[in-house]
Amino acid sequence: MPLLSDGSGVAPSEPGLLSGPHRPRTLAIAATFFLVAFAGLALGTAMPIAVQELNALPLYAIAFGGYLSASLAGTVVGGGWADRRGPAAPLNAGCLCFVGGSVLAGAAPSITPFLAGRLLQGAGGGAVTVALYVMVGRGYPAALRPRMFSVVTACWILPSMVGPAIAGAVTEHLSWRWVFHGIAVFTLVATALLRRPLAALPHDGTQPEEPTTRVGPAVTVAFGAGLLQYAGSQASPRTAVLAVVGLLAVAAGLRGLLPAGTLRARPGIPALVLVRGLTAGAYFTIESYVPLLLVNERGWSPTAAGYSLTCAALAWAAASWLQGRPRLFPRRERVILLGALIHAAGTAVTLAGVLRAAPAVTAPVGFTVAAFGMGLLLPSVGVLTLDQSPPGRQGVNTAALQVADSLCSVLLIGVCGALFNALHTAAGTDAAAFAAAFAAALAVTLLASLTARRVGTPASTTAAPTDQLA
Repeated sequence: MPLLSDGSGVAPSEPGLLSGPHRPRTLAIAATFFLVAFAGLALGTAMPIAVQELNALPLYAIAFGGYLSASLAGTVVGGGWADRRGPAAPLNAGCLCFVGGSVLAGAAPSITPFLAGRLLQGAGGGAVTVALYVMVGRGYPAALRPRMFSVVTACWILPSMVGPAIAGAVTEHLSWRWVFHGIAVFTLVATALLRRPLAALPHDGTQPEEPTTRVGPAVTVAFGAGLLQYAGSQASPRTAVLAVVGLLAVAAGLRGLLPAGTLRARPGIPALVLVRGLTAGAYFTIESYVPLLLVNERGWSPTAAGYSLTCAALAWAAASWLQGRPRLFPRRERVILLGALIHAAGTAVTLAGVLRAAPAVTAPVGFTVAAFGMGLLLPSVGVLTLDQSPPGRQGVNTAALQVADSLCSVLLIGVCGALFNALHTAAGTDAAAFAAAFAAALAVTLLASLTARRVGTPASTTAAPTDQLA
């Protein structure tokens, strides 16, 4: 069936997402992303209290960045595994790893086992995410993928409304530990829901190029990113050495994980990967600090601060629904550019919200605007990447998106963590520390907006495997 100009058209004869052949898969994927959304929002709400009770506020950035560092390895291993054997095995293994990490973090008596649990969560979460992307790529024709991404994002609406409220209430009246244990139970439910749709998913037998050579670079990059996170949390001559070692490790492993020309923003998949990384890094850095800002600087309760995540998730879902309407956005490349510009504008408003003279709601309003931009941008990046990828490289290229997402988030959260710790004085007097973190994120969004102008001309998808690795 011929596609519309952006690959998102659906002919009247095309089976819908809830038609006979697609209904079980659509419902299972939607339910899983519903649980993923609830887990992310709940953990984000509980995290400031968890770190404070463990007397580890300087390690707050590591609690987020450690998850992302571990997800680098999980993403690459899961992507190659999915290309070789289908998405079932990496998804099941990732879910079980996430369960173990949730239980460990929830039971942690100190910050060390808590961070170890976050690492396990990250490794499992990376494998799960890339496996779900491969399910969309293999389970639906190209014409239905934009709408499936809209459904996936719509699954954040209800969790965004009830997740922070439930997690905040549990944290305030019981303990943040129950939030982590509850997430473990929900993850087991997701694993059970996906069992039958995974078994019915066709596997075309296409063998990916270089299926195992990316594991070593992935572990190297994850290790280096972890060192950078730790070095950013504790400034000293020793950690400065660790930071240098971390940078060398990232540089050594990165070449084997990203498409050639990514750092130069080569048009096509390389530019898409870079845009995904820059925008995600800036957004998730803001997301990690906005609740802390509201709780520590503005005196909001965890529940009230959690509702900033609710508003952002609703805005993201609304924008994602809009990007799936081809009549509103006939050219997907322009959707990506528009999303990047809106994301940058929202980040600027969030930065202004640090000022004491600004109303307390300024920062969450800016964060919500940034989320709207991300809702336009991220699904469109995923659609174009799948459209430009042959079946044997869907997992690899999707993994590249996730690697860029995680790595940029880790690096930027690490930089902002170092800035925050350098300027940190005491809760309630850290406006300068938050301003430095948000200003760094704003600079990255501006760079992403420039890069988004280069996604319109796709690079050749038939290049030799060695030519597609950075």
